[in-house]
Amino acid sequence: MAYSRSDETTQDPRISKFLQGTLGGLVSYALPAVGAVFCALIATTAGPNWWVFAIGMLAASWDVFRLWAKKNARLGHRAVIRAVLAVSAGVAFSWESSGAFQSGSSIAAVVLITGPIFFESLLAKGTNSKAVYAAHLPGARLYGPMSEVDKPLVTFSMVVITFGVAMATLGWGVTPWLVLAVLLDIGYLVIGLTAFIRYRRNKLTKSQLGLLMSDYAPEFYVYTSRPDDASYQIRMWLPYLEKTGKKYAVITRRDVPARVLAEFTDAPVVTCRTSADLEQMLVPSLGAVFYVNASSGNGEMIRHQEYTHVYLGHGDSDKPPSYNPTHAMYDRIFAAGQAATERYGAHGVSILPEKFEIVGRPQLETVEVTAGLPDGGASVVLYAPTWRGHVDETMLHSLPVAPQIIAELIRREKTVVFRPHPFSYEFAEDAETIAQIQRMLDGDRARTGRQHVFGTAAESDLDVIECMNLSDAMISDVSSVVSDYLYSGKPFAMTAVSAQGADFVAEYPIARAAYVLNGDLSNFEDVLDSILVSDPEQQNRLKYRSFYLGDFPDEGYSDNFVAAARRAITSVSDERIQNDSADSDGVDEEPDDAASAADESEHESPENDAGDNSSQVFFRIYRRLNGGTLVPAGLSALTLMLSLALAPRTVVAVSGLIAALSFFAVHRRRFRSRSRLAGILRASNAPRAVLAVSLAVFWTLNYEVSWALNVSVAVLTVIIVAESSLAKSWKVTGLEARNLPDAETRGYQPFGRGMVAVLDTAVIAVGWALAIFGVGDYLVLALTAIPLALLVLLFAAGLKRGARSLKLDSRLYEILDDYDPQFVVYFGSGVGITYQLGMWLPYFDRIGCKYIIVTRSLKMMRAAGLMTEHPVINRPTLRSLEEVITPSVGAAFYVNNAGKNTHFIERREMKHVWLNHGDSEKPACFNPVHAIYDVIFAAGQAGIDRYERHGVRIPREKFQIVGRPQVEQIHVAEPQREGSDEGRTVLYAPTWKGAYQDSELYSLPSGTEIVQRLIDRGCTVIFRAHPLNYRYGNAKAYIAEIQALLAADSAASGRQHVWGEAAESEMTTEDCFNASDAMISDVSAVVSDYLQAGKPLSVVSVARTTEELLNEVPAAKAAYVLAEDLSNLSEVLDGLLRDDLKAAERDQMRKYYLGDFPADRYADAFLDAARAMVEAGQQRGDDDGQVREGNGGGND
Repeated sequence: MAYSRSDETTQDPRISKFLQGTLGGLVSYALPAVGAVFCALIATTAGPNWWVFAIGMLAASWDVFRLWAKKNARLGHRAVIRAVLAVSAGVAFSWESSGAFQSGSSIAAVVLITGPIFFESLLAKGTNSKAVYAAHLPGARLYGPMSEVDKPLVTFSMVVITFGVAMATLGWGVTPWLVLAVLLDIGYLVIGLTAFIRYRRNKLTKSQLGLLMSDYAPEFYVYTSRPDDASYQIRMWLPYLEKTGKKYAVITRRDVPARVLAEFTDAPVVTCRTSADLEQMLVPSLGAVFYVNASSGNGEMIRHQEYTHVYLGHGDSDKPPSYNPTHAMYDRIFAAGQAATERYGAHGVSILPEKFEIVGRPQLETVEVTAGLPDGGASVVLYAPTWRGHVDETMLHSLPVAPQIIAELIRREKTVVFRPHPFSYEFAEDAETIAQIQRMLDGDRARTGRQHVFGTAAESDLDVIECMNLSDAMISDVSSVVSDYLYSGKPFAMTAVSAQGADFVAEYPIARAAYVLNGDLSNFEDVLDSILVSDPEQQNRLKYRSFYLGDFPDEGYSDNFVAAARRAITSVSDERIQNDSADSDGVDEEPDDAASAADESEHESPENDAGDNSSQVFFRIYRRLNGGTLVPAGLSALTLMLSLALAPRTVVAVSGLIAALSFFAVHRRRFRSRSRLAGILRASNAPRAVLAVSLAVFWTLNYEVSWALNVSVAVLTVIIVAESSLAKSWKVTGLEARNLPDAETRGYQPFGRGMVAVLDTAVIAVGWALAIFGVGDYLVLALTAIPLALLVLLFAAGLKRGARSLKLDSRLYEILDDYDPQFVVYFGSGVGITYQLGMWLPYFDRIGCKYIIVTRSLKMMRAAGLMTEHPVINRPTLRSLEEVITPSVGAAFYVNNAGKNTHFIERREMKHVWLNHGDSEKPACFNPVHAIYDVIFAAGQAGIDRYERHGVRIPREKFQIVGRPQVEQIHVAEPQREGSDEGRTVLYAPTWKGAYQDSELYSLPSGTEIVQRLIDRGCTVIFRAHPLNYRYGNAKAYIAEIQALLAADSAASGRQHVWGEAAESEMTTEDCFNASDAMISDVSAVVSDYLQAGKPLSVVSVARTTEELLNEVPAAKAAYVLAEDLSNLSEVLDGLLRDDLKAAERDQMRKYYLGDFPADRYADAFLDAARAMVEAGQQRGDDDGQVREGNGGGND
């Protein structure tokens, strides 16, 4: 729920929930941990006794209770408590050990128990590993997660530990405990091996899914990217799509909907979490993809233009989801009736008319059509309220007044069919209202015998059509149920929540066929009389049926949809590029799922392994074994063994010291920044706690009982377990922003949070160092105060920051309204903000209006905050975006293809302008998704023509040529001198690897040879690597090889080559252009920008012939085309460096790509156009007469 515009006197309940949850978690973990430490200390000083037993049982019981009370608890749950209790039992057994066997057995049992505990978090990755889900696909056998074993295994671990404590207290032998420890380890081993085998088999099957789907040969997909169970949206279409007689599969992006849908169809259901997974599903037999909602992940499929993309939706209504501007990106929009096609234009959404096809609503073929009310009036009333929606604009539900509606229907002795929207259960307030209504109906049924239908009977046993058929009349809201009910001819009422009377009818035209019930129920009696008794508007209602649901006969009504779907599946437009070449696919944009990038880096080319030396092999093995956990855990276990075995003091103490120092060694890279250091919290917490307790055990057994050291160990253990709560206290809870007046969201943090773990471990290390000599226990106690003080300071600061952040979040709308921004820069991606936003910031500033930057990830927000003085606000959820849209905002500008752009574009009260972050012939610059924007700013005519050339149909009026303002910084070249290559400076700027297989169009693999040939000709080289290439291992290797080559030549020849930080950070792209005499690049935005300089350039033709490149990339006609195999490199370099003959062609191409604007006022075209967009958007809001009310959208 949003808390905008709230009454400041009302305490935000999220604040108390945050404080209680964080403080409660700390106490809940710390107290049993302290109890476990006391058990170990008591056992060490006094041997096994009933205090050890009592405290141990209490700590263990509470921990097990918390384990099962926590919904998502998994292996690794509060490992410190179990590890320390195991040490307690081992110490107790060692106290009474009468021989080497007993002593060795107790030590072995402790190690056998604590060892797996140390690695539980690693094992949890295996038991909770999520394979790609696939059902009903012939040949695909995939195993699901084993998370159901986590809680039982942790419980068994605690049972074994407490059994040991009890046995030691009772004075029994250690052998039974050792046997249980072995059995426990066998359990861990079996589960671990099972998880590993499943993982390997899943990985193999995953790699074969594309082949299996290709063998299955589906002709169309039904696609949903919703993460939740919205299976009804697909289920309503499956019977009619199956009537096409074509083979199909269902593609989801998350497991939840996939598992549900697999129960309702025999067709293959496959989850594609990443872009790489999705690409496997692009099989030759595929002809069309059908979409049942407007979720942001749809764009990742739509980018594949060789298929016909059809939007179905999941209902037809006058709500914003039914005129969502994102529908413009689909090839076809199946509309129920003429009303659906006109609805878009009425709300300012421009879509080509030929994209619409009226097909009716096939689901209505089973609706029973009646001529009028039954004799005696309506006796059964369907009440079907909609849900509240993600945003205020779609909060059109009548549930808040539903109890009054139901009470009156009961008073009139009507039978009620109550079917709420399934999403209403996601909101506690609405779920309680639903329960209240169900209790009312249940009570009336018990009293009167009336057979009300509600709960499972109405929501699961019956579908919505069957509920309609049961009823004589209906009460609903602005919902697709209303349009569907219109087909029956029965009377219905619509609850007017957002407006009253004529205003409501104007806003939601279908109300012309309904009886409008005021939201305050002020006309309830009259409306009920109309729908239950008189129905005076019957004839008026019937004439709207064909307008909303198509003018088709009742018999065979669904055949219209089936025929249209069949045509979409079997026919592909002649305008579409029908091949698999890279130019027709791919988006030059990082996919929304970060995992895809990880996948890319994991599947590097084999040649990278060929040159591995022994150290590289070692580190690869180290990483695969999770050395960051292995080393501290192993050394901590060794130290514990040596302590209990009464090994020589120096050996034990040195082992403990090395164990503590190993923690710093394995996490040394985290010390590079404060943010990375925060990740050290909770790392190896169980091994560190055991290492601390082992110090107290060692000191007591070898010197004497030291209360100072024991207190230190207890405090150090509390600090270790408190790291979880410290991390939680700083977790983002509310508003996160930078540079926003009167809204500081950062907390007081003089030192990074990770320093708590660092100092805690450092004190443990000092303790072990002093233990060599048996002195300094009071020094350890004094030093313990340092991490404790820092913990208290940072924990209090985190709580204060979190509470303040939540309070500011509730006031954000008010704060922004006071700030009065004129436009928004929206950044929906999770990568690339430095260059994608950075190139536009100077020009946003020159527009001369206040503006804000909205991000969707904290990392991008923090980066943007360092780049500008303007407010930067992070809005992680769809609903939270509402608070940044104030009446003053006139436009939103977009600089990349992020899927989450759709979340903001739905807001129709402003102008949405597409800018991109460069102009090139790559697919990112003719993505069909761009049709969703109100205006597309094109640098030149080339930016418009390429859409048409690639079969992407967008209304011409959406385009506006404004130039590329950034090129004003590029110096126009003087005429090139003839003569030697010596002394020429050449910029080599390859593009990035690409997030998708079909967008790997970079020349970097050949870069070393290109640069070597330039060096051989005596050229100075500026090598500017694309920043995203550093995310891929093989690309990083190519970059390093080129940089090493340049460094070696600089040292040998004295030439001032430029690379690395100098070329990529200290110099801008324009600086590199200006410093060069020529450029070699790929199909990239830098090519069109470089045209402004008038200097010779070369384009490497990757994955295409020269002829194909010239056809697909007009700019290449003004460049020297370099073959991918570099067979014509000498001739290309001659043209670049000696006898340039393409100057005139470059000038013509410059105008075509960058517009024909005066050089001294080049940026003015963009600035004037941007100001006009802001003003037009503000005027749009004013003209609506309902600024910021009811005009938005919402991902349905």
